[in-house]
Amino acid sequence: MAKDFYEVLGVGKSASQDEIKKAYRELALKYHPDRNKDSSAEERFKEINESYAVLSDPEKRRQYDAYGPEGFSRRYTQQDIFRDFDFNKVFRDMGFGFGSGDINDIFGSMFGFGAGQQRGDVGNDILARVDMTLQEAYSGADKRIRLRHVMKCERCNGNGAEPGSKVLACPKCGGRGQVSSTIRTPFGAMQTVTQCPKCGGSGKSLEHPCRECGGHGRKVSEQTITVSIPKGVDDGMQLRLAGMGDFGARRTGDLYIEAHIGQDGMFNREGEHVRVEARIPFYTALLGGTVSVPTLSGDQKIEISEGTADGTEVLIRGKGMPRFKRTGYGDEVVTVRIEMPKSMTKEQRDLIKRFEELDTKKKRFGIF
Repeated sequence: MAKDFYEVLGVGKSASQDEIKKAYRELALKYHPDRNKDSSAEERFKEINESYAVLSDPEKRRQYDAYGPEGFSRRYTQQDIFRDFDFNKVFRDMGFGFGSGDINDIFGSMFGFGAGQQRGDVGNDILARVDMTLQEAYSGADKRIRLRHVMKCERCNGNGAEPGSKVLACPKCGGRGQVSSTIRTPFGAMQTVTQCPKCGGSGKSLEHPCRECGGHGRKVSEQTITVSIPKGVDDGMQLRLAGMGDFGARRTGDLYIEAHIGQDGMFNREGEHVRVEARIPFYTALLGGTVSVPTLSGDQKIEISEGTADGTEVLIRGKGMPRFKRTGYGDEVVTVRIEMPKSMTKEQRDLIKRFEELDTKKKRFGIF
């Protein structure tokens, strides 16, 4: 279950930015692993920083409030959360000073995107929206999606070097991608291994960078793909396509397809069940009979009992939506709506009058 970032920082959802910053400062000092030797301190410290990275950013906080903890965690990776989050600036704003070095590298290492690993080495997950009709959700559909995202450079095959040129070891780090340094932080001096500033953690020096991507090994391109959406998908459901997100030398991100099912003028979906209204003439409601009603797989006849009242519901088993990635179907609920004539001929009116007389006579003799 996803953590509630407000609870982690111990603030309410209406907390101001100053209140959030104050709570973060107190908790960061309390749980930093160099000060707190408890075995759970480092994990708690990570939760505190992750929470602050989201709640201190107005746009990320707005998204978090809109989607909630679970929805936000499905949409945003930790890379996304810490993108543009500057630990140097955060601690300066709180009145801390440091010596030489970059505290972003230290915390980047702690969160898994620092020493020896460029942020570009791990591709981001991406999200694409697919609009569908209810009938497409019922049957399944192949949808063409146009994406604009980071892809591997085909010219250099992702290594950043012009074809035929050499990939050398970085002269600063000797190909390790890491350098050792000592840095003073708000929590004391720390000896740490950080990303090499010259090669960005790749350990490589390119004799001739690829002229297509400038040595990055990746570039932003457009791509059109066809995705098979399985039957039974529901509105807002996300489907994960592994390895189809942004390219990264160490790991390519995933593509998430979010289905949006449009409103249908005839059917109202309720999970795996659907509802539909059937309008029948008043004489069928009185006498009973057989009527044809729409289902997602075609029209079907149902029996109307004698004396059916307006609003009566008739259940048709197995005529609802397919169960997503399971066998079987939901049900269809037919709500009967009785239609009254807006005008009648003299003969029809006489017949209704005769019915009224007979009905009154029955009541007079105590039949009802």
